[in-house]
Amino acid sequence: MKNLRVILRYSVNSFQQTLSNLPVFFIFLFSKIVRYALFGIFIFTLFSQVSPAAGFTGIQMLMFYLIFNLIDTTSQLLYREVYRFRPLVVSGGFDLVLTKPFPPLLRVLLGGPDLMDLGMLLIIISLLVYISGTFIHPSLDQTLIFFLLFINSLALATAFHIFVLGIGIITLSVDHLVMIYRDLTSLVRIPVDFFTDSLRFLLTFIIPVGIMFTFPAKALMGLLSWPLVVLSLLISTAVLSLSFFFWRYSLRFYQSASS
Repeated sequence: MKNLRVILRYSVNSFQQTLSNLPVFFIFLFSKIVRYALFGIFIFTLFSQVSPAAGFTGIQMLMFYLIFNLIDTTSQLLYREVYRFRPLVVSGGFDLVLTKPFPPLLRVLLGGPDLMDLGMLLIIISLLVYISGTFIHPSLDQTLIFFLLFINSLALATAFHIFVLGIGIITLSVDHLVMIYRDLTSLVRIPVDFFTDSLRFLLTFIIPVGIMFTFPAKALMGLLSWPLVVLSLLISTAVLSLSFFFWRYSLRFYQSASS
């Protein structure tokens, strides 16, 4: 609870900084809405005018895209501080983080949530997912599995960002790694079923972005088998545990400002 109160204080401070320039806030929010809307209209129009591709209808493709944005926006909202990690290490400011009585991983991971995405996430994307879900009519079991895999996706996103932080300590390179991560996630704005077998296996079980973004939508539509649900939970547990180990390992290579 003490750590939670500190994180909430960081969130309040971040929100105050965001609201300090309201014109920029609204311009940024409007541009995001336009970008998401245009691509969503493109996806729906494309797959509603042709025969079902890979067995998916237009509304199903739209649902895949909306859930992708729901998961992606949530991870961006929570882990925006990762984008600001490199200057903290280069300047030696990370020394102050390590000496404070607060877990340093929580500070550099959750210390600056991007609440600019909060309205986009809670109001627009969530509402569109709910409206689109009324056309699919998921059962209670499908909905519960979806929320379970949604949390599972956030666990995988957490692991990826922890890996980026650890590599950032060792190599002092964060920005490019984050962009590589974002490029990989952009590949699965459409289901991994569209890719070749080898690429689908790579994006699902080796670099599990397919588990992050495709599996929750499939579960909501009743297209995911129980063995894959269990396997996805096991993979996320293993990846998250490995990321914590790598974070502790990377701290050995940190050189403070005094050295």
